[in-house]
Amino acid sequence: MSLRYSFSAILLLVVVAACGKPDSSSDAAALPVRFVAIDLQQMDTAEGLTALCTAEETALRDHLKTLEGFSGKATIDGYLESLNSLTASLSNVSSAAQSLGSVHPDKAVRDAGDACAQTLARIGTDISLSRPVYEAVSSLDASDADETTKHSLSKMLLGFRLSGVDKDDATRERIRALNDEIVAIGQDFDRIIREDVRYLELDSVDGLAGLPDDYIAAHQPGDDGKIRISTQYPDVFPFFEYADSDELRKEMLSLYLNRGYPQNEEILKKLLVARYELAQLIGYDNYAQLVTADKMSGSPERVQAFLTELKGYTAETQDREYETLLARLRQDQPDAESLERWQTTYIEEKVRREQFDVDSKIVRQYFSYNNTRDGILEMVQDLFQVKIEPWDTYTWHEDVKAYQLLDGDEVIGRFYLDMHPRDGKFQHAAMFPFVNGIEGRQLPVAGLICNFPTGDGAMQHAQVETFLHEFGHLIHWLFAGHHRWDNVSGINTEWDFVEAPSQMLQEWVWDYDTVSRFAKNAAGEPIPQDLLERMVAARDFGLGMGTRRQLNYAALSLNLYNRNPEDIDIDAMSQEIEREFTRFEPVEGTHFYTSFGHLNGYSAIYYTYQWSLAIATDMFTRFEEQGLRDVEVAKAYRDTVLSQGGTRPAEKLVTDFLGREISYKPYADRLSGTKKAK
Repeated sequence: MSLRYSFSAILLLVVVAACGKPDSSSDAAALPVRFVAIDLQQMDTAEGLTALCTAEETALRDHLKTLEGFSGKATIDGYLESLNSLTASLSNVSSAAQSLGSVHPDKAVRDAGDACAQTLARIGTDISLSRPVYEAVSSLDASDADETTKHSLSKMLLGFRLSGVDKDDATRERIRALNDEIVAIGQDFDRIIREDVRYLELDSVDGLAGLPDDYIAAHQPGDDGKIRISTQYPDVFPFFEYADSDELRKEMLSLYLNRGYPQNEEILKKLLVARYELAQLIGYDNYAQLVTADKMSGSPERVQAFLTELKGYTAETQDREYETLLARLRQDQPDAESLERWQTTYIEEKVRREQFDVDSKIVRQYFSYNNTRDGILEMVQDLFQVKIEPWDTYTWHEDVKAYQLLDGDEVIGRFYLDMHPRDGKFQHAAMFPFVNGIEGRQLPVAGLICNFPTGDGAMQHAQVETFLHEFGHLIHWLFAGHHRWDNVSGINTEWDFVEAPSQMLQEWVWDYDTVSRFAKNAAGEPIPQDLLERMVAARDFGLGMGTRRQLNYAALSLNLYNRNPEDIDIDAMSQEIEREFTRFEPVEGTHFYTSFGHLNGYSAIYYTYQWSLAIATDMFTRFEEQGLRDVEVAKAYRDTVLSQGGTRPAEKLVTDFLGREISYKPYADRLSGTKKAK
C-alpha cells in the first residue's frame, strides 16, 4: 500500500486555497480563527474520543454557521483565514479519529474513531455544498495575487464544482446523503479487511520445509499441536517465497485472496452504486470521470490509453519471464503445462538464486528491523541535512515510537512509527496524515503504519523497499507542511503525482553506499558489495510480470468505476481483466477484490502508482547523473519539489527540478528491457 488519505475525500476537494496582499477590512475582526490542537491522549478511550468528537462537532458547526451568515465583503485576511482555520481544524480531528480507528489496540476506540470520522465527514460535505461559502470565496478578486494564489484559488473553486455546490437544493441534499453513505460503506469495507485475519493450520513442522530457521522457530505448535500461519505480511510473504509445498502455498494463497469474502462483495457493490449516482448528480457520466477531473491525467480515457501504452512496453518482457519461470518449474515438475500464481514467487526465488546467485534467505539476514529503521533515519538525515530525534509524547501502543524532524535547531515536523502487526490493526503499509502543517499555526504530524517483523527480526529486501517508500511519503508531508493555506500545504498536490517522491526514494535501497551502513548480519558484518551487485543485476527479473500485475489492478480499479455498476459482474470482470493483463488463470474460488482496499480509498485511480512511477523514474535520472548521496541535488529536490507541496501544478515542480520537460522514456526503456535499472 502507500499513502493513506485518512480524512474525507470531500475535505481534500474543498479546503482553503488563497493568499495575497494583507488587508485590514472589517471581516478580519468579525470572523473566528481557531486551529484545533488535538491531544491524542484525550482520545485513548472510547469515552474520551467520543466526548472530544462531540464537542468539536458543535464548535465546528458553529464556526461554519458564522461563515455562512457573514454578509460583509470577504477578504483574504478575514474570511479566507477563518475558513482556512475551520477546514484545518476539521482535518485535524478527523485525521486523528480515522487513524486511531485503524490502529488502536482497543476495539471500542477503533469503533469510536470510525464513528467520529463519519460524523465529521458530514461537516466536510456541508462545507463543500455551502452556497454562501462558495459565493463568498467566488467574490474574491485575485487579479493582483501571485501565481500560487491564483493556482490555489482555481483549485479550490474546481473542488467546489466537483462537489456539486452549483446544483439545486434537492440535488445538494441528495449529494449530502450519498456522501454520508459512501463514508459509512467505505469504513465497513476497510474494517472487514482490517479484522479478517485468516490462518493456515499445519499438523506438523514438515509443512514449514524450505522456510528459514528463524521463521520456523517463531512458528511452533500451539497447545493443540497445530502450527498456525497467518495472512498478515510477516507470515504470508516468506511463506510464498520459501515454502516447498506447492499445495500449501496454493492453500495459503486462497486464504489470502479471500480475505473480506463474502461480506465485502456486497459492500463493494453498494459502494459502486453510491459513487455512480453521486457522479451522475454532479454532472458526469460515471465516477471515473469525476475522480480524474482534477488529476494530471484529466480523464479516464487518458488513463486507459496510459495503461494500454504500458501494456505494450511489457509484452515481450512478461512473456520472456514467464517462459523462464515455466522452464524452471518443469525441472521440478516435468509435466507442468503452465505456471500458477502460487508458484511464481517461489520459482522466481529459485531463478534468482541459480541464475543470479542471489539467495534471499542470505539477503534477509542482513536486514534486521532495528538496523533497517536506524539506517533509514540516518540516511534521510545525511541526505537532506536534517536531524531526527525522539519525541517525548503519548503513543497508542507500546510498540509505537515517536520522533521529531529538525532543520538546524528548528522543529519542522513530527511523526510516529507503528511498524508491527497486532490484532485489529490496519494490515498493510501506509503513511497516515495526522496534522497538516500550516505556517505559523501548526506543525505537520504523520505516522507510518506498517506490518514488519519486530526487533531483530529479519526483513525481506522487498519490505525494506516498502519502508523507504512509505518514508518517502512521510518526508514529503513534513517538508511541505509550512504553507499558509490548507489545500496547498502538505502533499495536497495532484493525486497521480503523490506516489512519485516515495517511489523515487525506494531507489536508495539498491545503493551500496547507503545500504552497507545499516545492512549487517548478526555478527555485525556488512552486506558484501558483490552480493548487492548481484541483487541489482537480478532486480529487473520479474519486472514485466510485476508491472502487468499492477496494470491488472489499475484496470480493474478503472473499469469498476467507468460505467453503470448495474452492468457489472465483479467476478467476471475481475477474471477477464486478469487474463488480459497477465499470463495467469484466476485462482479458482477466490475473490481478491474483497481485500483490495484501494477500491475504497483510491476508487478508480489505482493507475496513479504507475503514472507516478514513470515520473519518479525520470526524476531519478538527475540523482543518477550527479550522485545518490549528493546533498546539493537533494537540496534542490527538497526545495523545488518536496517543500512546494501543492503550491503549483506537479508538472511545473518536476520541470523546475529537472530543468526540462517530463519524459516517460526512461520508464518505457526500463519496462521494455532497453535499459536496466542501476
